[in-house]
Amino acid sequence: MKTKVFYTITAVVIVFISIMITGRLIMSKPVPQKNEQAKNLINVKAQIAKNQNYDSDIKYRGRISSYENISLSAEVSGKIIQGDVPFKTGQKFKENDLLIHIYNDDMKASLMSGKSSFLRTLSGILPDINVDFPDEYNKWRKFFNSVQVNSDLPNLPEIKTEKEQIYLASKGVLTEYYSLRQQEINLEKYTIYAPFDGSFKTVYREIGAVASMGVELASIIRTDKLEVIVPVLPEDAKWIRVNNPVELIGSTHIESGKVSRIADFVDQSTQSINVYIDYYPNGNNSFLEGEFVDVEFSISKNVSGIKIPREAVNSENEVFVIQDEKLKSSAIIIERALDDHFIISGINDGEILVTESLAEISDGTKVLARI
Repeated sequence: MKTKVFYTITAVVIVFISIMITGRLIMSKPVPQKNEQAKNLINVKAQIAKNQNYDSDIKYRGRISSYENISLSAEVSGKIIQGDVPFKTGQKFKENDLLIHIYNDDMKASLMSGKSSFLRTLSGILPDINVDFPDEYNKWRKFFNSVQVNSDLPNLPEIKTEKEQIYLASKGVLTEYYSLRQQEINLEKYTIYAPFDGSFKTVYREIGAVASMGVELASIIRTDKLEVIVPVLPEDAKWIRVNNPVELIGSTHIESGKVSRIADFVDQSTQSINVYIDYYPNGNNSFLEGEFVDVEFSISKNVSGIKIPREAVNSENEVFVIQDEKLKSSAIIIERALDDHFIISGINDGEILVTESLAEISDGTKVLARI
């Protein structure tokens, strides 16, 4: 029993001594000194400046649109009759196809009746012309023979003398002639022919409906010639020229286009300049009206500078460089604006260039560059 108590006390003493020795070792270990100076420095993202040449091509996104978009309105009243192609939205047509035909048989009959009456008037004055104006008889006889009730009126012969003009006016020849020409012009308004290859974008009336004067019947778009509208930043638009070739890049293929015109004003809604590209579709895989494509402009001028994020440049076209662990603002020139970056000049190779936005931080602030 005494032996057991002895071993227990000995074990407790050994554990106690071990704890005391460990505590003294911990207390004797030197405490590391905190680097207060490093703690107070601001960490900033930076890069070592290196001027180099960059690809001069510019890429933007544009929308395909029809080169011509025309609204077809009725200039006369009457029943709509089927033309050469179905009068339906989405229907394709070719140039000179009859798109819209408004019933005009009554107008044709009236015009033919008027021409018949005009021939009667001419036949009545030809004998007098032969007597009073023998030198002019042949031209009026030829004019009389060329008037056909089923054809457009020929041009009126040249009236050479005042006496001849007075005579024709007194007989009502001039009045009848120009009245018939007016009817011919009005008759043309009953038919609308396709001015180009295209399709019906929207149709507002059906075959058999009655068209009223001034009412919009349909809208058509040109499909054999399209246009790409590309909003471009003003600083990039200065590199683009009319007739410059471009590449139109879609999801599955690439096609070619050409710059046709460049706006000389900034669009207020986008703060960009619209560049217009001529594009001629070729085949079933061509781009369609309303589709978006990437447009790559090939620029002949090389651009040299440093590529940095846009946020590193402040509103006064300045950036921060780090000298002796302190910030220093430096003026730069923006050579090219990209999607998320600027290509700048004015910074020497080897300088430490800040690549992030430092709001409310001034020159002389101590920083720690994180390259």
